Amino acid sequence: MSRPRGDVAADRSQRADDDGTDPGARRRASRSLWAACEALLSAADPRALARALDRLAEACDCDGVALHVVGPDGTFQPWCARGAWRTAPGDLRGCLSVPLCRGEERIGTLDLLGRPGQSLHPGQMSLIRTAAGALGAALGARLELQRLRSEPGRDPLTGLPDARAFHARLENEMSRARRHGYPLGLAFVDLDHFGALNQRYGRAVGDAVLAEAALVLRLALRESDLIARMGGDQFGVLLPETDLNPARRCGERLRHALEEHRFARVGRLSASIGVTASPRGGVEGIELVASGDQALALAKKSGRRRVKAIEPAPVH
Repeated sequence: MSRPRGDVAADRSQRADDDGTDPGARRRASRSLWAACEALLSAADPRALARALDRLAEACDCDGVALHVVGPDGTFQPWCARGAWRTAPGDLRGCLSVPLCRGEERIGTLDLLGRPGQSLHPGQMSLIRTAAGALGAALGARLELQRLRSEPGRDPLTGLPDARAFHARLENEMSRARRHGYPLGLAFVDLDHFGALNQRYGRAVGDAVLAEAALVLRLALRESDLIARMGGDQFGVLLPETDLNPARRCGERLRHALEEHRFARVGRLSASIGVTASPRGGVEGIELVASGDQALALAKKSGRRRVKAIEPAPVH
């Protein structure tokens, strides 16, 4: 039986009064927050930071937003800021500084300047806590890959391990898997129609897409997983202690992460992914790679934008 319209309206009003905002405002703020995180991943777009901070100010209903990051000497250094941070004498308003962490590592702060006469209500505080977690992960991944680009064994474009480092880690993980009886998952990710993208937008935009895709994929994985750039538009992913079905689910998560992200200049992209796992996909590194390559080829031949695995033949 339906409830009287007046009772429903009263409930909505009560929910709005409880946290200082209404459900529609919360949804708009959440969309602004995730748009800010998406912009923060646009590593090669100099306008992305300005867009990210503008969306954060909108989400948190503040007059000013700034990011500080931990520099090489361990001190917090200003990175970027937006809004009216210079205020007139006697203009007293609320300010908030929230730590940004990636795991246990503190990598920066999010600073907010409130509006005149405004106090932060519980709904804003909840969103700010969510923002701190999401921004810490996105900013941490971006800074880490930027820092690693010049190191040996790293791809200079994305900051990810290169193909040689991937194969070295694969052999180590295969040895550990055989020694302890653990499975080892592997996934190969190939961006769909990347050659056509390069032809249409140019090599510089294509390189920016690859750097951005590396960030998106890294954030969708566990800390214990390894992602590397294998060359061109292909990425390799090692999933320790992961059997075939969990590896397939991880492949779907990576595919959705790429499809849901809006890349600078080019918009939405899709990917084909092939997954496999030891011991059924092979007990040696070369066998597992061959199985993953076969699964990726099947995904591309089946129409792209999908995850495929080579099912092992039944043993009688």
